[in-house]
Amino acid sequence: MQGIRVLTFDIGGTVFDWQTAIIDAINRLAAARGVVVDARRFALLWRTRMFELLADVRNATRPWMNADALHRLALDTLADEFSTLGLSHAERDELNTVWHRLRAWEEFPAALVRLRRRYPCVVMTVLSFAIAVDCSRSSGLSWDGIISCEFLGHYKPHAAAYQKTAALLGVNVNQVLMVASHRFDLHAAQAAGMRTAFVHPKLNEPDLPGLSADPTEQFDIDVPDFDTLAKHLSP
Repeated sequence: MQGIRVLTFDIGGTVFDWQTAIIDAINRLAAARGVVVDARRFALLWRTRMFELLADVRNATRPWMNADALHRLALDTLADEFSTLGLSHAERDELNTVWHRLRAWEEFPAALVRLRRRYPCVVMTVLSFAIAVDCSRSSGLSWDGIISCEFLGHYKPHAAAYQKTAALLGVNVNQVLMVASHRFDLHAAQAAGMRTAFVHPKLNEPDLPGLSADPTEQFDIDVPDFDTLAKHLSP
């Protein structure tokens, strides 16, 4: 890891458990209405639909908007399939805020403290700045910075998103180590010139539209968890 000056982190699914928060919220709504809903299917479809809309933004076939707006649009597309929930527009607005209440994996806060002793640690996410701030605050995470793609003019996995992040941090792109649990993210970061650290995912996530990577892709670091990453980078 000679030459690494900054660590950047994906957060949705890598640092924060988005599935449990959504599944719990849907189960509470279903119980309150006395209906049965496949909450896991709801959660997976919601995330998939959001990334479908995000692909439209990346391809300039949809106006630029942040993840909060995209999650809200995606939620409307689920209304018919999950009509038994009978969500009003106001209730959908409220449900959309669940993305601001994601919890970090239990091991992560201590690992982040350890990593920050040696490296600046910065969020780099397609999620909104507000989501990153709110979830980090509620999980007690202190970052050296938060970069949301909503401000970059490019969403990951566009190469310019990684390269502009490095420029904003005042370092060369090959001096940044991108940390993520998504191979497609790391594959794109690698292609853009970053070094990469793969932390094995805790979630079984859906295939996201237009985002794929070779499962045999080799990364600079390949570890089972954040505790191991911290021991490797900050012994």
